[in-house]
Amino acid sequence: MQAKTALFEMLRQRGVRCVFGNPGTTELGFMEMFADYPEIAYVLALQDAIPVGMAYGYAQATGEPAVVNLHITPGVANGLGNIFNAYRARAPLVVTAGQVDRRMVLQDPSLWSDLARVAAPFTKWSYEVKTGADVPVALARAFALASAPPAGPVFLSLPMDCLDEPVDGPAPWITLAGGARPSPGALDTVARALAAAEAPVLIVGGGAATPEARAALVRLAEATGARVYGERLPARSAFPTDHPQYLGMVGFSLTQLRAELGSADVVVLAGARKFASLLYTPPVRLPPSTTVIHVDPDPWEIGKNVPTTLGIAGDVAAVFTEVAERLPEHLDAGRRASAAARAAAVRVERTRREERWRQAASLPKPGDRMTAACVYRILGDVMDDDTTVVDEAITAARLIDRYLPLRTERSYLGVAAGSLGLGLPASLGAQMAWPDRRVICAIGDGSLMYTVQALWTAARYRIPTTVLVLDNRAYQILKDGMETYKGGPVPPERLVGMDLDAPPVDIPSVSRGFGVPGRLVTDPAELRAALSERSSEPRLLDVLVK
Repeated sequence: MQAKTALFEMLRQRGVRCVFGNPGTTELGFMEMFADYPEIAYVLALQDAIPVGMAYGYAQATGEPAVVNLHITPGVANGLGNIFNAYRARAPLVVTAGQVDRRMVLQDPSLWSDLARVAAPFTKWSYEVKTGADVPVALARAFALASAPPAGPVFLSLPMDCLDEPVDGPAPWITLAGGARPSPGALDTVARALAAAEAPVLIVGGGAATPEARAALVRLAEATGARVYGERLPARSAFPTDHPQYLGMVGFSLTQLRAELGSADVVVLAGARKFASLLYTPPVRLPPSTTVIHVDPDPWEIGKNVPTTLGIAGDVAAVFTEVAERLPEHLDAGRRASAAARAAAVRVERTRREERWRQAASLPKPGDRMTAACVYRILGDVMDDDTTVVDEAITAARLIDRYLPLRTERSYLGVAAGSLGLGLPASLGAQMAWPDRRVICAIGDGSLMYTVQALWTAARYRIPTTVLVLDNRAYQILKDGMETYKGGPVPPERLVGMDLDAPPVDIPSVSRGFGVPGRLVTDPAELRAALSERSSEPRLLDVLVK
């Protein structure tokens, strides 16, 4: 059989249901195989960032590698922003691209480049097959590496002539069995530190976004009376945001970190990775008396941003489940009483913050625009545990956890790396993987324009995602950043290139042009009614916010 047949036989054996892509001439040999394998759907997108984003959402939802096929150099380059997002979010993708016939390389043909080198910085492994015999073996290795912790994207360049070469048949799939377990001594050290803490803090990130890790961290928080924070703009929700000990996302700035953590004597980072902003702030330096314990499956993350006393490279759920089981033996009656008093104090602080959050989300006066907080409060009121919010409203996302009850790892998908153009296609991929859930894409008007063509894919495949546009007709994140950069308010005339109001984009009309019903929403009651219903078709709600 030919290498491309072996490739598709392996995809069928593995149960791959779809390949996301945007095809070109160098993919013709790959594309013709879908006619012979109708059980593997080809999901067509109109620009290469979109299939990568859809695969990201699909992989995050299923936990399995999603397959993408891109078009040679321009396709890989266009998709690289979302490959970067997947790399930072530890999303397992197998990204492929067609390459020119090897016999033509010396002629420097149109669109040729060293594709493996282009993709290498943001993939775990990047390789161009050298012969047809490489194809099945490389595919098996690609799936194994994409899945192995820490998961992430891999890339295969597939020359056209290699796909047409004869091979013996499919290669066997590789099964990897993990099992690195921290020593009992390290687990006891964590349990003892938490039991003895007088002001413990948990900071929970996307690396802890599993049911097992969530349950263990809730047990630890309640047993120790710890204050709990989420990392800023996580890739997944990892701790119940309506838990009475959860106090919100912690910021990037040293000032806020000190304000929130300055009195802590034990700080536990559970799968939390994001502590550095784009704009300069001094490095994080907690008091020398603070014990910092960092647990993450990726050793690279440990101590990267926050100086760490004890680092444990391992499965977050397994580590904290064992710590939670060991903790009671270190808690005597006095320590239990102290923990209960701390928990009560944290609940009081949570109540105070909730009142401030409610005031910030008040309904607008007649004729005024809603605030982003108001929009999220309405969404939080109507969403349930079968709702997934995929978030790329970058400015507003800083407060989303104040209003949305994110109780499971399926409740929220975010943008780990901050490269725009992910949210809309990722929401479509998540909806395909979770057809029984209601997926809502919360996205800014600026972010929407990066991959707005994904609306066409939503219409073509009738993917029933609701696109909720928080439309402030500006790049507000840049305006806020300028204020931080300059250290205070900035006159409007100096905010050049940051407004999208001259002319304003008629987003509902754009949506309808791609085949997705869209409408402008200005009334809170209308928004509540729209978000309360579940649509069987894709739709777009454009909400003007101030």
